[in-house]
Amino acid sequence: MRPDRLLAAVATAAVLALAGHPASAEPVCQKWDLDVTCSVKPNRVTIGDPFTATVMVKNTGDVPLANVTISIRGDLGAHVLPGQPSPVTTVLPRLEPGETKELSGTFVCDTGGVCRVLGGARDLIGWAAANGACTVEVVGLPAIGSSMTDQDLKGVDKGVFLVGEENQYLLEVKNDGGSSVTPDLKVVFSLPKELEFVGGEATRDVRISGQGQTAETTGFALAPNETLKIVIRVKAIAVPPSNLIQTRAVIQTAGGIPVADEAESTTIK
Repeated sequence: MRPDRLLAAVATAAVLALAGHPASAEPVCQKWDLDVTCSVKPNRVTIGDPFTATVMVKNTGDVPLANVTISIRGDLGAHVLPGQPSPVTTVLPRLEPGETKELSGTFVCDTGGVCRVLGGARDLIGWAAANGACTVEVVGLPAIGSSMTDQDLKGVDKGVFLVGEENQYLLEVKNDGGSSVTPDLKVVFSLPKELEFVGGEATRDVRISGQGQTAETTGFALAPNETLKIVIRVKAIAVPPSNLIQTRAVIQTAGGIPVADEAESTTIK
């Protein structure tokens, strides 16, 4: 390079440096942005049943964000469980471009209708912020009808079980005149120590599992006037002091709220 051109280049670089611009710097446009989405599971619950709300936050900008605060709070009747902090909050020290993080909280609603959960995220200086909301349908406790009978394995009513024999209980669960589909339900069976669970079956693709003195169905929902039939097979393994035992079935929501309770007394000899 000619000496005069070299001197000109050095002078130009010096001027740029004094002005606060490196000689090689290019103009930069940075994007500070966040995206927030909210979801609930399940999205249809019974009054008082817990549900999980999850907020997903994504850095949709092109620079790392510092100290991003994520929060979830209940709205329109939704609130956290007693003793839990509200809002549910966490702070991310750093969120890289394209990176996503989630925050979940458990909520309940005490009234029917629609409850809402609000979620939001904001970086340290507030240049990147976003909010979102999701709703859950809350229904009243359904009108459930139920009946349970002790039977032999052919389905004939039998009030006396003999030790060593296998017999069964038939439980019928009905949405008794309700105006809408029930929320998710399940049945939990409790057997006395003189009986042992052997197996079970049910209509509507409901499955039964258990061991020893307990058994439980998978979840199910019933349309108005729809009936579910459940059969559990048991084996009598001992004679109780009074010859009389009681088997119990509790129909409850997925969150554990009882909606119906059925019991059947049987004699064992």
